[in-house]
Amino acid sequence: MNKHIYALLGGVILLPVTATAVPLSGVGVTDYPITGTTVAARPELAGTVVEDLVTPFTISGAGETLSGTIQNRVVLSVDGTYDFYWRILPDSGQGDISAFRVDGFDGFALDADWRIDGLGDVAPDIARYFGDGTGAVNFLFTGDEVGNDVTGGGYEESMFFFLDTDATAYNFTGQFDLLCADNGCLSEVYNTWAPAVPIPAAVWLFGSGLLGLIGVARKKKA
Repeated sequence: MNKHIYALLGGVILLPVTATAVPLSGVGVTDYPITGTTVAARPELAGTVVEDLVTPFTISGAGETLSGTIQNRVVLSVDGTYDFYWRILPDSGQGDISAFRVDGFDGFALDADWRIDGLGDVAPDIARYFGDGTGAVNFLFTGDEVGNDVTGGGYEESMFFFLDTDATAYNFTGQFDLLCADNGCLSEVYNTWAPAVPIPAAVWLFGSGLLGLIGVARKKKA
């Protein structure tokens, strides 16, 4: 399950990319620099929050133990598609987080970035796309990591980072995990929201008709 994060440790060959705010695509592993954006710069990001789930996490190993929560958010954007947001909020322990991996996005157009016009202290600077059929993306904090604030004390939280998709439906089948800053530990795997293929209306009608026939049959037997 964590093979994508393990790739951070191995000698993968990365395809150089210089542009930001471009679709994540390709075969193999590709790094896309992300520099942050706003609704003013990208009006299609405006929309309505339809899901806002908080998931507790713990990550430990190599002398580090850090706990907190992940904010999982789904936004129905003004263009009628769903965007998926995450925010890391550490609240206890010692350590730092350098990567957040999410998968379950295969088969959908993806665009990764983070929101300047939002809460948080630090942001990912690279979106690493795995073109292996899983739709996995690693958000990498290669500069300032999420966790202990060594200068001001307390904890540094992440900004909202997101995947802008062309999905018109979603479910709770995505998964995410986190990697320690020293590459020495991984969190458990947690569920999150992810795009889904909408069920055609004809299938709904067939299903409801079948249930009706079953109900009639049961009444006759009674």
